[in-house]
Formats: sequence, C-alpha cells, structure tokens
Amino acid sequence: MSPITAELGKRVNAGAETNAFKCYQCKRCSIGCPVASYGDLHPAQVMRAVQLGDIDAAAASKFIWLCTGCETCTTRCPQGIDIAAVMDELRKIAREEDKVNKDTGFANVLKLNLDSMKRWGRMSEIELVALDKLTRPSSLMADVGLGIKMFGKGKLPIIPGRGDRKQMRRIAAEAERIEAERRRMRRVPIVDKEGGE
Repeated sequence: MSPITAELGKRVNAGAETNAFKCYQCKRCSIGCPVASYGDLHPAQVMRAVQLGDIDAAAASKFIWLCTGCETCTTRCPQGIDIAAVMDELRKIAREEDKVNKDTGFANVLKLNLDSMKRWGRMSEIELVALDKLTRPSSLMADVGLGIKMFGKGKLPIIPGRGDRKQMRRIAAEAERIEAERRRMRRVPIVDKEGGE
C-alpha cells in the first residue's frame, strides 16, 4: 500500500481549480450520480482516493471514464467542490501517467471522438465504432445487434458528413495550448519577495 500523501490532491486541485480536501464524505455526490452503480468506485470513493493520494485507485478507476459530466455531483455538494472538474482532471492525469486500463472502452471512445472531430470537422459515428472495435478486440461482438438496428434506421452513415475541419483543428490546437500552459504554470515554483520559495 502506498503512503498517504497530499501530492495527488494538490495536483488535482490546481488543474480542476477546486479543493478536493474540503470533501467530508457526506456522499451526496454518489447518491445523486446517475452512473455510480456502474463503476468500480462511486464519486465519494474517488474523492477519498484523491485526498489520500492513491493515484492507482483514483486515476485507474473505471468510474472516471463513466462520468458523463452532468454535474449533478457538483450541484449537490454542500462544500461547493467542483467534483465533475475533479473527474476531468483525473482523466488527464490517467492519460499522462499511463494509468488507463487498455480495455476501458469509454477512455478509448473519448480519444477517438476527438481524433474524428479533428479529421472530419464533426464526429463520424461509423469510423468511431470501427476504430473502437479494432483497438479493443474483446468488444468486437458486443454491439453487433444494436449496430445492425442503427444501420437499418440510417443512424450510422457510411460516408461521414463534413464539418468545419479548419475551425475544429484550431479549437483543438487552442485547447492543447491552454492545457500545456496550465501544466507549465503548475510546475513553476512561487517565489516570495526575499527570493525564497
């Protein structure tokens, strides 16, 4: 078992611009969460893992990829913690620290979504499904029945529509620039007037 440390909490707080240490485990976030019952942990458990510095439990959790960002947890939190932002930050940390389970479909789909939007200017559903199945062979047959129904109703067009690719690439590049700047600022030590840290 890894030692208790505040480093993960500090990192999450800086990125999410909230204070995870204010959580006192009332569990209102978990009770209101529409996907809590589908994860390996629920939101309050993830928050506790952050407080304890348990990056393996927090960043490798299946739950952070199930989180829909509906912000029910944030709205219900009596401490005003932006729990949805904590989940967003944990997804970033999971990617940076290579903690994403290879068979976590939701993590894979989010990355493929972004790649598809950059390529076409909008999401291409058929490309998304095909690439997801190729990168996660264990899921190959999981959605065949649903896929056939969607294809029959015209919900999975073979040829992707085109959006504003130039604008989408500009937006993605700007988001990456902002995130890189935020990471850089978190690493810069704060120096007081006497020159000490």
